[in-house]
Amino acid sequence: MPVDRSTFFQIMSAFPTGVAIVTTLEADGTPRGLTTNAVTSVSADPPILLVCIDRKSRTLPALTESRRFVVNFMRDDHAEICELFASKAEDKFARVAWTPGVAGVPILHEGAIAHAECVTLEELDIGDHVVVTGLVESGSAPRPDDVPIVWFQRGFSSAPVQPQPL
Repeated sequence: MPVDRSTFFQIMSAFPTGVAIVTTLEADGTPRGLTTNAVTSVSADPPILLVCIDRKSRTLPALTESRRFVVNFMRDDHAEICELFASKAEDKFARVAWTPGVAGVPILHEGAIAHAECVTLEELDIGDHVVVTGLVESGSAPRPDDVPIVWFQRGFSSAPVQPQPL
């Protein structure tokens, strides 16, 4: 028998994760987005990542239809924007600066330290989420002085990072 939801959240809160905002477009060009900490790389060759999206998300139908999305890896001083995109607010994009990426999908250029523009490869229904894999077609990397925001013990904080040369 599995642990209850509360216990599961307590267990997972011990694992610090980065915070990203996934953006996409509806068929009519309306931008949609959500906050997630469920992002990981899958493959380097070809470059593939995955995101996990709650089935109840209002962004999921647009992402499923457009088959394009951007993962915006957020900076540590943008907790308010991360909270906004985690909410059910109607016009989230009216409160943030963004530019269209290669396929027109929003890039949160002022709050993201890096971004990955993706085309959907597969969607897999697992539990109460949909796992979406994306081929990274374009993007930008962080600068050495950028500090990412992290989610740890159910709250936002700055990542204590000491960037190392690759």
